[in-house]
Amino acid sequence: MTDANQVYNSHFLLWQEGHPDFPDGWAQTGGDRATRWEWVGLPDGPRAIKIEHPSGPRAGIILESNVVIPAGEGQRWEFRVVLQTEPAETPCYIRVYLGAVSQYLLTLRPGSEPEDYSRVFSTPNGVTGIRVEVGILGEGFVTIHKIQGWRLYPKRELRLDEKGQLYVRHIDSIGKIQAPVSVRLVSPIPIPVDVRTPLQVKMSGRRYLQSVESVTSSNISLATMPKDVSELSAYSYAVHNNGTDEVVVQLQISPDGATWTADDIEHVVLPGALTVFTPNHFLRYVRIIYRSQLPNPLMVWFQAQG
Repeated sequence: MTDANQVYNSHFLLWQEGHPDFPDGWAQTGGDRATRWEWVGLPDGPRAIKIEHPSGPRAGIILESNVVIPAGEGQRWEFRVVLQTEPAETPCYIRVYLGAVSQYLLTLRPGSEPEDYSRVFSTPNGVTGIRVEVGILGEGFVTIHKIQGWRLYPKRELRLDEKGQLYVRHIDSIGKIQAPVSVRLVSPIPIPVDVRTPLQVKMSGRRYLQSVESVTSSNISLATMPKDVSELSAYSYAVHNNGTDEVVVQLQISPDGATWTADDIEHVVLPGALTVFTPNHFLRYVRIIYRSQLPNPLMVWFQAQG
């Protein structure tokens, strides 16, 4: 097990100059105009995040994208969260984003005193980083005391480069592989092979895809252009609310591009906010639907790797 906690500012003690009202590395997510986030406690600790959630969609805090936890495929991780709610047993959630590949969602009902929750999970193929979101689903208050995470296996850290690929230290090994190899045939080859033709190896790399739509929401649900994700290994949407009214947004999936179902609950994107949508399930087609009480401009990004 890695001795050091891998979650940045897990006890909410640090703040950044220019943003003294909220712990560094954490952002508010979800909620609506009635939701309130409060950074409680003493400056030298202990500190916590208290969320008042009288109604509306889920509300929580999420690890910012610039402090993503480095991770790799086939690893074992343990996450630990300490929560309390008022009234007791108000529904809450822990959501772990495994890159743009998948998510791990846990719902729970903490009591009125701090309770410790710990879960172990494995990372699927395609994962290069982890983000965690913790919050409240029901009506009431939740106090988040700490969010921690450790890599259980492998014990040694896998170093990734700036593109999220495995870092190779000993480059001489590649040189040895590329060097000519002397081969002596001791018996006739049983299949017809032209030994004068050099062996060819095709290297297949990743491709990056992006599309941007500038749309305007209304009181009728509208949808973005459907995307065929059957040959993509990772993909996500980002929605930026450029207007002055809150917008309700939802990710939908479809097996044929005609019959659609919700992939997740509806999210409220507040004015000026940027919200990321990653899939929970796989079907061939995806899209975003959106609506608001008044006309409101949105910018929608679709980004993917294939």
